Amino acid sequence: MLSGLLTRVEGEGQVVLKSAGGKVAGVEVRITEAPRFFEYIVGGRRYSEVPDLTSRICGLCGVSYMLTAAKAFEKCLSVEVPEDEERLRLAILAAERVKSHAIHVVYLHLPDFLELGSLSELAESYSHILRRGMEIALWARKAMEVMGGRFHNVVNVRVGGVYSFPEASKVAKLRQELPRVLEGFLDVARFVMGLGNIPGEAHRLRYMAVRDGDTYPWVGSGVITDDGSYAGADAFESFVLTEQVGYSNALRYRLPTGEPYVVGPLARYNLYSGRLRREVRKFLEEYGYGGPLKNVYQSVVARIAEIYQTLLELQEFFDEYREKSVARAEPASAVRGPCVAVTEAPRGILYHRYALDGELRVRSCNIITPTAQNLASMEEVIMSGLTGVDADARAVEVAKGIVRSYDPCISCSVHVVPAGCTPDA
Repeated sequence: MLSGLLTRVEGEGQVVLKSAGGKVAGVEVRITEAPRFFEYIVGGRRYSEVPDLTSRICGLCGVSYMLTAAKAFEKCLSVEVPEDEERLRLAILAAERVKSHAIHVVYLHLPDFLELGSLSELAESYSHILRRGMEIALWARKAMEVMGGRFHNVVNVRVGGVYSFPEASKVAKLRQELPRVLEGFLDVARFVMGLGNIPGEAHRLRYMAVRDGDTYPWVGSGVITDDGSYAGADAFESFVLTEQVGYSNALRYRLPTGEPYVVGPLARYNLYSGRLRREVRKFLEEYGYGGPLKNVYQSVVARIAEIYQTLLELQEFFDEYREKSVARAEPASAVRGPCVAVTEAPRGILYHRYALDGELRVRSCNIITPTAQNLASMEEVIMSGLTGVDADARAVEVAKGIVRSYDPCISCSVHVVPAGCTPDA
């Protein structure tokens, strides 16, 4: 048995390869991150406190958690969000997506394609690309601060909308800086896409993403798979199969058929690439990516497409932005239906479900994260390529590279509660 600690990922985990006769015969992606207890922490809290609390689940995707929680309560409390406030919330979410994807593409994934062992090696040989990646991430962080109130764990998302609109002059400054950010992004994108060594062999993959109207999806009323199967948000938990393994602190999820599935950029792209803007599709076609992506390493292509798409969406938002006063919608005094929501975090489908008592305090909660949904797929893809291969250090590195291609957020995948106090108690 060989193992390797996962590096260039968020959180703590390891890949273990089991061997028979010196050949790879099994794999375990072990999530060793400590329990988080968030389902327990929000218990007894008033609904209005929950978005801020759940934003602490993930250091990279706090906006996604805030917005998903807010949308869950807006559904069951019959709260209407003004259109301009919703657009601002989605713009904050977009800035988070740019930051998250830029960090992964340049800092976490690119060294694999360049066969480099560390960021210091990347800095020595490709300092201009590292610098460009940093400029993109820092600009996105600034955008989160301007629109969200802070660059980390933003404070401008609430049940019913936002707390305030940013000053028009600060938004205008972001718009003025955007052309240089786009220029830097295209430098990075051309470099990565031009490497010519992104693996192309087909992996056996199933996909799931949220279903939206007629735009590239970031929020939705439910989820859809690659065979067209649909489940509304209120049916999501009964649609997927939950699995627990003894070697991991994170649950796993499968399709009703028992098959693992992929969520995140690769799934969104393969289900909705026709909804990408013309400029984005044209750019991808220049590098031969006009059809479906078939390999998990090609998720870097999907992330590049989504950064480009999102920067163009933000440009449009900035051009149309007007500073306004906030409308304060009061929620219903009683719960009307399930408190559930699904959104697309950078890494894929994020699901929240809450039950409230008569005082609108949380009675139970369940949160299903993107990385937890991807774990079973990681193991299947590793085994599809390594079964029967020599069980050696190189095989471990290949397995770690496959895991990295999913951009796992390990710490937010672990949701464990104390014995005797289940989320549904």
